[in-house]
Amino acid sequence: MIRMAGVLLAGILAASPVITVGAAPGADAASEVGAGTTETVTVSEMTDMDVAGTDRAASYDVEKFVLPEDAGVLVVVEGTGGVDCTVRAFEQVDGSWVKRVEAAGHLGKNGLSNDRTEGDSTTPIGLFQMNTPFGQAAASDGFPANYIQVDSSYVWEDDTNRLVQGSTAEGERVGSAGYAGYYDYVLDFGYNPQAISGKGSALFLHCEGADTSGTHGCVAIPTESMREVMKLYGTYGDGRCYIALAPEGTFDRIYSSYGANDGLSPEGDFTSSR
Repeated sequence: MIRMAGVLLAGILAASPVITVGAAPGADAASEVGAGTTETVTVSEMTDMDVAGTDRAASYDVEKFVLPEDAGVLVVVEGTGGVDCTVRAFEQVDGSWVKRVEAAGHLGKNGLSNDRTEGDSTTPIGLFQMNTPFGQAAASDGFPANYIQVDSSYVWEDDTNRLVQGSTAEGERVGSAGYAGYYDYVLDFGYNPQAISGKGSALFLHCEGADTSGTHGCVAIPTESMREVMKLYGTYGDGRCYIALAPEGTFDRIYSSYGANDGLSPEGDFTSSR
């Protein structure tokens, strides 16, 4: 069954380019990749999948997410209380979503929010197109062709919400020792693609480190699980991989939210019904 996605920001939500400041003569800047068509296909799923070690089943129906028809990967982050979440990654195979990864994870220290502001340590609610595969660790087989092994010269800029090499602007030095382990493998959510001031930047899916008390807004999962998600991204590449984030019992409010509200979170009440 085909649906219209109602995508308002197809160009803006394309994969984020990596900018090199002071590139060598003749070097080509990375180009944006299109976000795909606005038609979507509704596909079947494996429902009520139990989380290993718990009795929780998924509170969402993955077939109801409205995405471009060429979507290949969907990561679903389900908040289960406090900083805890369950992360499942699905791959579309022959018109059906098949679960490939399932892991317990951690959210921002202040949980999930659809009204995120810079520095509030909340994880944004919504449905976004992931982009910019990078990490401090070397690429493994199956990783995206455009995966970047970062060093201390790379900054995720606050003002542009982009990864930039050689920048002197304010932002996260993603290749620095302080992020060792956490940033072995990283994907950007795709939240706030227009870099609207005060709404936050550098919101990532990344590896879990020693501190499991919550993040500053990212989602952290075990390193091996993150490696597998990166390989899934590598199978399909920029413009075909998505992430959905919401408290359990509230996913009906984001099923059709891709591209809404300038790439920020959708409006509404996200009080969990569970």
